[in-house]
Amino acid sequence: MKKFLEILLLVFPILFLSCAEKDNSDGGIFAFDQTQEAANRVQEANFKLQEIKRLFNTNEDRLEELKTAMNNKDEKKVKEISEELVYQINKGTKLGDEAIEKIEEAQGLNTNDDFKNYLGLKTQSLRKYIEAFEERRNLARLLNERYDPKNVAQRDFVMEEFKKREEKFKEIMEEGRKRSEDANALAIESLSNTKK
Repeated sequence: MKKFLEILLLVFPILFLSCAEKDNSDGGIFAFDQTQEAANRVQEANFKLQEIKRLFNTNEDRLEELKTAMNNKDEKKVKEISEELVYQINKGTKLGDEAIEKIEEAQGLNTNDDFKNYLGLKTQSLRKYIEAFEERRNLARLLNERYDPKNVAQRDFVMEEFKKREEKFKEIMEEGRKRSEDANALAIESLSNTKK
């Protein structure tokens, strides 16, 4: 799962550099008046995505700690970690919404259709990632509010929900990754077409 964010973060700087170096007169994905301005918006989104990546890595480490606490039936630790996860995910979601806003601003500028399509796919991808993290946030809230290792039925219910929501999280993340890959393929294809 870390790969998807790394790929997402790598493509934005490549596009920005390509845009800055490309002469707008010979067509392709970076041709038109406002492409530089659009690339600037994408770069602003990239700064937010870098912070999301940092939060994501921290979140993944904390998730392992959460699993250990649940296996140890440490109610206090489960509630403490889940509360922290809710806070981190809320922060990441806000950054994701801000990144989407920047990309949508770029999409609204006067650029060619390939670049607009690329940005549209990236927006869809980010929305999927936000949807996935909403699953994880709801799970963390459930753990914080309802985890009780002394109540066997309640504990089993929460453990089952944990499994289900983590599976759903992975499924949605995969959908987002596929959209991101489609966007990257479009960018590569468009760039190679401009060199012909």
